[in-house]
Amino acid sequence: MANRMTILVLGVLATFGALMGVLADILSVWSSHAGQMATAFSVSLEDIAGFYVDKPRWTYVAGNYIGLYFIPLHVLGFFLVFQALKPASLFWSRVFLALALYLTPIGVGMHGSLAFVGDILRSEDAELIQGMRDYWQPWAYSLVIGYAVVSVLILGMILSGKSFYPRWTALVSPIGLVFFSAIAIAILPENLNGLKAFLAITGLNLPLAVLFLVTTLILVKRDEFSLSL
Repeated sequence: MANRMTILVLGVLATFGALMGVLADILSVWSSHAGQMATAFSVSLEDIAGFYVDKPRWTYVAGNYIGLYFIPLHVLGFFLVFQALKPASLFWSRVFLALALYLTPIGVGMHGSLAFVGDILRSEDAELIQGMRDYWQPWAYSLVIGYAVVSVLILGMILSGKSFYPRWTALVSPIGLVFFSAIAIAILPENLNGLKAFLAITGLNLPLAVLFLVTTLILVKRDEFSLSL
């Protein structure tokens, strides 16, 4: 039988790690200047370049380190999500866990590169920016594609009605929150560029914080399962 205290500790650490990821996003990228990010999946250099206009350097250096040291806590949350998905399909929940664990260091590494990205974009050195684009953009797109695949897996198992998640939690699943944030970004007026930027740049970590919190609250109420792989 699952140990409620173990679930709580893992859940609190995972949610804290995701919220620190949100803080890292804000420090690394957020600016009241208009960016071109239409969704959290908009990760081309052109999409984010506007955020670095007049952005204090210390902010994205600090965000670099916060992301590096706290986003790894996501793995604890993914382990709990796996427990909640297992009743729907042991095979697909293991696929989810494998992909999530595989993507975590990719995301940590990308976050750790944002200080360099900021410096290079602000240098306005066209040759250097083009060189960075060649390796950084495929890296960024591989992360958001993987995030989308993992999110669709979660959504599918929630909607099956066989996991521990009630079907309504599909609305606050990662892909659901990315969808709603994209709608908000599209309809909010330009005088709310700061809010639009917040929704875009925190659009991967904030949904995970919600997911880990909801998962923890669901699992602590159940005692008919054991924490296992």
